[in-house]
Amino acid sequence: MDNQNKNCNGYEAMFTFLNEEDFNHHLEVCEECAKEHARMQKVSDLIQEAKPYIKEKKKQARILVTAAAFFVAVFATLSVPLCMVGVDVYDNLVAQNTYDVQELGLPVDEYGFLYIE
Repeated sequence: MDNQNKNCNGYEAMFTFLNEEDFNHHLEVCEECAKEHARMQKVSDLIQEAKPYIKEKKKQARILVTAAAFFVAVFATLSVPLCMVGVDVYDNLVAQNTYDVQELGLPVDEYGFLYIE
């Protein structure tokens, strides 16, 4: 390690603790940090290149979540009346809860039989 690099604490430390002007001057004199900075710049460029794709994926995910929430809301809204119809069918067919003649509004005699004149 030469005399100029003696004060180097590594790329991360220099990047974190030096102001921009001092950091750029350090990159001019420290070959190791300059190489690391070039690698970091490539990573930063890749991230910037991928940013529109990531935003599009997030947008598509939001659309899918919204559509799924809408589907669940519609399904829940429609399933309650369907369940109630199912209860009525059960009551009328399986449990044999049927209306008698009087409940249907037809005339009956004192024994509850259909009255025919």
